[in-house]
Amino acid sequence: MLNLFIFDHINSDETISALLKFKRDRCEEDYCRAVRGLIEFAPRRLTDRNILGEYVLRQMLEGENLADISNLRDFMRHDMKVIYNELLNYGWEELFRSEGLPQLSSITVPPVENGLSGYVASLEAMMECESNEALGGAVLAHADSFGTGSSSAYSALKWESGRLCGIVHPDEISFAELTGLEHQKEVLIANTESFVLGKPANDVLLTGSSGTGKSSCVKACLNMFKDRGLRLIELNKSDLSDLSDVFRCIKNNVLKYIVFIDDLSFEPGDMSYKILKSALDGQAEARGSNILIYATSNRRGLIKETWSEREGYGGDEVHRNEGIQERKSLSARFGINLSFLTPTQTEYLKIVEDLLTRNGVEMTDEVRSAALTWQINYNGFSGRTAKQFVHSLLGK
Repeated sequence: MLNLFIFDHINSDETISALLKFKRDRCEEDYCRAVRGLIEFAPRRLTDRNILGEYVLRQMLEGENLADISNLRDFMRHDMKVIYNELLNYGWEELFRSEGLPQLSSITVPPVENGLSGYVASLEAMMECESNEALGGAVLAHADSFGTGSSSAYSALKWESGRLCGIVHPDEISFAELTGLEHQKEVLIANTESFVLGKPANDVLLTGSSGTGKSSCVKACLNMFKDRGLRLIELNKSDLSDLSDVFRCIKNNVLKYIVFIDDLSFEPGDMSYKILKSALDGQAEARGSNILIYATSNRRGLIKETWSEREGYGGDEVHRNEGIQERKSLSARFGINLSFLTPTQTEYLKIVEDLLTRNGVEMTDEVRSAALTWQINYNGFSGRTAKQFVHSLLGK
């Protein structure tokens, strides 16, 4: 066990504790336990450097509820000296070799692309430090740029089973791939840039038919600003009751977060809309100034209205109208409402042509005719239909 002030949580990590026990007792069972942990970690590694070094650094920096290390520099120096000497700069390979055990360098699983080149470069810089003093400086620089906690290592995350989970291969779509949405892109980019810069910004509701580019625009926003500190958290509508828990998990004040709710709508009688309404009004617990909510919906009226409600059946007229108005007002709680219209035939064909051009294929009369036939047989005019047609054409 290491004597640490700030990063003491790594002592409870099973892989690290097994390594330290092996160093002390030379028990092969501890070695096997440690290596099993590193093998399990390998598919999530972000660099092709020393796997143990990356593991230790990420356990340190992705731990939750870390103290502000910039204000605890003397304790930081102590911890860096211990971690550098006992873990990062220790001769593990020589030790394993002397015991006749396989080397950790034989774990050759390639790194994954997390979409954050700056984060990976910072990790590599820390792993290349040749003294504990240099490591301390690199760790402070990393925390200043990316903060700490599990949400710092991934551009996109999802709320799953009560916790934030990093998305290893996020959608890499860019605004350049989205045709015919100039107004929507302009508004969304301007709002998101204001947010990233720490200026006032609004929650956004994107409405329109399926396949018109709503979700793609949100993901393109992430890809445009992820290297400037933006993160995206995907939240299912069914998990709205966890919204306050999501806010409490975002302890990183260095980064900016968009909580993204896709395909949002509410059935009559579903009261979970009140949770969202409270969050949009700024009343939800612990919503920080570094959090916005972006949502998409196929309907502008987020709460479905029945004919009986509209005609006043089964209730007091005054209270019925108040209830209807309260639910209709949910859309207005979003500072920005962006509408995505179904493309015309001309716009649809322009999307097809742009997609083909990017793939080095010419738009001919024959291809144009095939694209129109495709939309009849499938999902009508939409950006998604155009993309599906092009995929089909390129696959032949």
